[in-house]
Amino acid sequence: MKPFFILIELFIPIFGAYIIWKKKDLAIVYLPLLYFCNGLVDKMLPATINYLVFLGMVGYFAALNLKFLKSNIFSILLVFYFVLLLPYSKDLNRIRPDFLAAIMLFILIPVIAEVYKKYSKDLIFEELAKSSTLILIFFVVNTILSTLLKFNPLSMYGITSGILYGNVYLTDFNILVFASYLVIKKGVKDKSPIHLSIYLTTVFLVLLSFRRTAMVLTILGTIIVMIDLLNFKQIKDFIVYGTIIALVSLVVIYYTGFIDVFWERYQLRNLEERALGEEKRLMELELMYKDFFVYFDYSPWFGYELFDYRGPNYGKGIFGDDRPLHSDYATIAHSSGLIGLFLYLALVSLAIFSIWRRTKTRNDYLQFIFCLLAFGVFFVTGRYTGISFMLMMFLLWFLPLGRNVLSVKWEKAEIKQNEV
Repeated sequence: MKPFFILIELFIPIFGAYIIWKKKDLAIVYLPLLYFCNGLVDKMLPATINYLVFLGMVGYFAALNLKFLKSNIFSILLVFYFVLLLPYSKDLNRIRPDFLAAIMLFILIPVIAEVYKKYSKDLIFEELAKSSTLILIFFVVNTILSTLLKFNPLSMYGITSGILYGNVYLTDFNILVFASYLVIKKGVKDKSPIHLSIYLTTVFLVLLSFRRTAMVLTILGTIIVMIDLLNFKQIKDFIVYGTIIALVSLVVIYYTGFIDVFWERYQLRNLEERALGEEKRLMELELMYKDFFVYFDYSPWFGYELFDYRGPNYGKGIFGDDRPLHSDYATIAHSSGLIGLFLYLALVSLAIFSIWRRTKTRNDYLQFIFCLLAFGVFFVTGRYTGISFMLMMFLLWFLPLGRNVLSVKWEKAEIKQNEV
């Protein structure tokens, strides 16, 4: 795997510089690809170089779109608030990845909106589809190499044989939800068998991962794309693509041993014994309430300490020393108190409201519902510091903010007329 990792580490800064040179601030749609690739590798380069590359790109996008400071004031308030809390953290080296990921996410959410206002929806979609296709290709190649070379450093859910995913672990799968959605949409739009093949390969690999959130949302994305085809003009496409997906799925299921592997991993996951009432994530809200207002273990306004939500630091250690908090509402409240939780929800709510105001078409509404459901699921399951999938979600969600092709053409024509 080492040569593969070296190639990816070189790819990240080189491709990042190239895409910025070619696309200017629209290169922001390729950031999730670079973040995803960064998570694939056992890093050879110093962590400082890695941070500088990504902070440099985020700074570039922000500098070109300073209007974000006015459009969503909660972004900069959150950044300042987290920076003010930073000196109270005991182990800065340990929390550094989460802290920087959170800061970049807070800045990029409103920056995406400002970037999109400059470009047409069609152009943004095409670039997003390219970014998503590359993400799926890297995922498939990484899975093939990890399986062939038996590279399995993290052993997710006790999986030690068969299809292996290398360093792709737990929430890393979440980005595939949105990348798959965009790739199948591109495949249907362009009638492209290549995109559909990449999509189907990814779906089967995701199903074998037994990451329940990624599995359910990936299938939901497919259903929403198909629902969008349920109209008089596109009913033929609905039948054709529905039949193709069904037939390919049947062939894969019955002739590749998919069912045997799926059943084996189902048993490893032990889902039958995990009753909904026993899900610890659902208990975290109650634990936070008691920590804040019953036991007064730490300040309800400022929280305990940034990103230090390990077992002993909440709920009187009820879940032991190894299990950290998972849900976003619990981790944010524990890290930064009710002030931090309010600012985060205000940031996201203002962003969602701006999207809703520009949501006009059937496709926009379906896409809005899909992203809203995904955000709700991630808010409960965590984690908002998974910047690759969080960014991908907002990049898709913000699409209605893109400009209509007719308005772009009209503006260009007006500029030419004024020049004459």
